[in-house]
Amino acid sequence: MYYQITEHLRHIDTVPSEDSGFMTAVTLTSREWEDKKDSLGFPDCAGSGNNQIRSCRTEAHAKYLSGSLCIPDRNQLLHPPLKFTFYMNKRFLVFVDDTCTTEQIIGRLLSRYDDREMGPEFFLSVFLQEFLRNDIEVLEKYESRLFLMEERALRGDIKDLLPNILKSRRELTRLRNYYEQMKDLARELAGNSKNYFDPEKLQMLERLSDQADQLQGIAQQAIEYCQTLRDFEQAQSDHKQNKTIQFLTILTSIFFPLTVITGWYGMN
Repeated sequence: MYYQITEHLRHIDTVPSEDSGFMTAVTLTSREWEDKKDSLGFPDCAGSGNNQIRSCRTEAHAKYLSGSLCIPDRNQLLHPPLKFTFYMNKRFLVFVDDTCTTEQIIGRLLSRYDDREMGPEFFLSVFLQEFLRNDIEVLEKYESRLFLMEERALRGDIKDLLPNILKSRRELTRLRNYYEQMKDLARELAGNSKNYFDPEKLQMLERLSDQADQLQGIAQQAIEYCQTLRDFEQAQSDHKQNKTIQFLTILTSIFFPLTVITGWYGMN
């Protein structure tokens, strides 16, 4: 699929000529990428190091930019994330995705920005922003869940509290790391090291970096809140244990003299 991303975002049927003057977004599968990357102006080695995608990042090469996206599933954060790569040169921005996710996102952008002036800077910003769009609500749900855990702990109900705290902390840690990676990716793109972007139109990429940084800060606060709840749960457990030991000590103090007397008079 080919999309013009200069002047206006629109679907086009064929690869534009070299003198067309606009940049084109392309969505390809892994097999299509191997077959077409040479015709799109990318060297044969492009993509050879992206067999295993572990994070969101971008890297500048001699004749192109490459990057990868590793997007956690907000409904199942501990499950394998969505992964795909992208490549950019002076004429093309290519998404290599076997899941059709990129085509779905671009389809939403087509309807949302059909009358908006477009450019590669703006297109990349709104495209990447789709992966952060509802994350404030996600983090607010975690905050509400942690508040409920705190209320349970204050009532002395700490059954299954620790496993829930640890699970929430693992999920929030994955989100925090993801936001940090997105922040660094947006900053790297805004650095415009290959001069593929108009220097006067980089504000959107900078705002994307700021948004990811804000989300990272909120996730970090939630992680620290988890640690506070864990400490409180441990204190409650220690308190219950101390009360049990105290009760056993009292019982021992009551029955020990009787045991001594019985043993004394029971001797032959």
